[in-house]
Amino acid sequence: MTFSLFSKKVHARFVELSKHELFVVGNDNRAFEAHYQASFPPGTNPIYKSRAEHDCSCCKNFIRNIGNVVAVVNGEVQTVWDVTGAPEPYATVAAAMAEFVRRQPITDLFRTKFPHFGAEKTRQMTDAGLKVWEHLHGDIDKKHLSPTPEAVAGAYRTNVETLRRALNELLPAAVAETLDLIDSNAIYRGAEHRHAVQAFRDTQQQYRALSLDKKEAFIWANAGSGVAHFRNTVIGTLVQDLSEGKDMEQAVRAYETKVAPTNYKRTSALITPRMVEDAMQTIRELDLAVALERRFATISDVSINNVLWADSSVKGRMKGSIEDVLMNVAKKTAAADVKAEPIGVAEFVANVLPSAVGMEVLFLNPHISNLMSLTAPVHADSGQLFKWANDFGWSYNGNITDSIKERVKAAGGNVTNAKLRISLAWYNFDDLDIHVVEPNGNHIYFGNKSGKLDVDMNAGGGQTRTPVENVSWKVLPDGLYKVIVDQWCKRESSDVGCVVEIESDGKITQLAYKKALGKQTPIATVTIKSGAVVKLEIAKDVIGGGISQKKWGIDTETFVKVNTLMLSPNYWDENQIGNKHWFFILDGCCNVDPTRGIYNEFLSSSLEKHRKVFEVLGDRTKCQPTANQLSGLGFSSTRGDTVTVKVTTSKSTRAFNVTF
Repeated sequence: MTFSLFSKKVHARFVELSKHELFVVGNDNRAFEAHYQASFPPGTNPIYKSRAEHDCSCCKNFIRNIGNVVAVVNGEVQTVWDVTGAPEPYATVAAAMAEFVRRQPITDLFRTKFPHFGAEKTRQMTDAGLKVWEHLHGDIDKKHLSPTPEAVAGAYRTNVETLRRALNELLPAAVAETLDLIDSNAIYRGAEHRHAVQAFRDTQQQYRALSLDKKEAFIWANAGSGVAHFRNTVIGTLVQDLSEGKDMEQAVRAYETKVAPTNYKRTSALITPRMVEDAMQTIRELDLAVALERRFATISDVSINNVLWADSSVKGRMKGSIEDVLMNVAKKTAAADVKAEPIGVAEFVANVLPSAVGMEVLFLNPHISNLMSLTAPVHADSGQLFKWANDFGWSYNGNITDSIKERVKAAGGNVTNAKLRISLAWYNFDDLDIHVVEPNGNHIYFGNKSGKLDVDMNAGGGQTRTPVENVSWKVLPDGLYKVIVDQWCKRESSDVGCVVEIESDGKITQLAYKKALGKQTPIATVTIKSGAVVKLEIAKDVIGGGISQKKWGIDTETFVKVNTLMLSPNYWDENQIGNKHWFFILDGCCNVDPTRGIYNEFLSSSLEKHRKVFEVLGDRTKCQPTANQLSGLGFSSTRGDTVTVKVTTSKSTRAFNVTF
């Protein structure tokens, strides 16, 4: 009677467990059979004829197939042996079996093709008559039955491994970042995947909160849910890429390549509220909030020690200077027909500047892209925002920090060994495309790169406000090359237009189109003969050539008075960081456009991790036009530009072609 009660309790327990998913523990089911026999206290498992009474084949069948089955309920492993109220010695046996089973790792999903294990009763004829035996037994619920149990279990084991990798390899920060992108509507059809990302985040948070000994059971219990496949979904690959440290733009582009139609163009920058919060936290910690307010610099901001030369008319207004009463500005002599002497900028600074009392530069149309403005913080002592130890920055015409050539180089374009380079630059999130029709009729564009178009930016969504595209030729057939710019996707109405830069044989020509572009806008035709440019014709509304025009309050194709000549702030005092620039601050030159005072290229190392936020912040905190600003012409060490400079001394006026 006592075993009958125990058997019924074990059976009832198995029925209760079967309401949940069932798993197998351990790798040797005979070990459970042996442990069952060893769990009986001495003298409680008597010999019946030749074997112990509880060593029958029916009970063995149950123990081998069900005795090692468990369920995971509310995070806890439960066994068929977790029974209460069983009589002795079976209470002791059940406790020993439950403890032994719980020590074994889960190894598989429980599936079987057999509907029963063990038997409730068997009958045996003996000399004394009919004997009825009771056994451990279990009926298998239909949801645990399968005609192909190994195939079902094998698929589940794969799910377990996939979920284990996801829970351990996908970073919570990447999951949170993906949710931010979705909530900011920054990725294509992100809202459709929000539930899956949220479900995975919740599951991962539960997993990470568990003690080590409970994590494996948690994985097995959840491998049958939809979250198990998250890592292999398209949104899961985005989280995976972010977890591996891929740039957000690159990761999102890979995601959108999988899910977006070919003509999809993202309209918003990839910046999320969390990124803004993190950036602002860093700004507050470094006490740099006031440093974000920028303005145009004026002559009184600049120390006399940080300029290479200054006209006497402005010296008295500079920091650290006194009126030089001994310096008299001599009247300029006629400079007509004076031949310009070639000279490098280092020699010019060392040997010509010291005796100069007046200076003018010849402002040509190709120099329009060299127009620059010096910028400063609104508040003094605002903290070190930039890499160098002062608060000054600069901005070239079109809101860039260096030449188009440098931008192309940074983007991976060929600028070093090309016979001909044609580069396109623009200044907003629009998607412009450069097209070049070669002499043989071959049409180069993003759909036919021909091995020559090596940079194509802002495709698939606005990624940067300083994009470039580049086409270059190592072998240059003679003939006519037609240059066209196409407005593929318009996203903004500000900062419209573009600049096309053509470089051949070391000579750079820039052509500007300052209006909103349309479809297939002609820019220029370039005639090549014997591998060199022999003719350049510009299209209507394209600025270039020798026609005088007024820009920033001064006329092109004329000499303009220089007030000061200085290096860029990254080379003031003891600083020597990045590319060197020479700035000719021109009399009457006034930048009329709102101008960036913050660029990612300038940021100190402590702020570089927030580049995405500062990309947007720099665009939203532009310096507003003011009088008395320091604007003029800038020449970078990266370009190899030449400018004609007239220098007046107390004795003569001479002209120099200064090369940088």
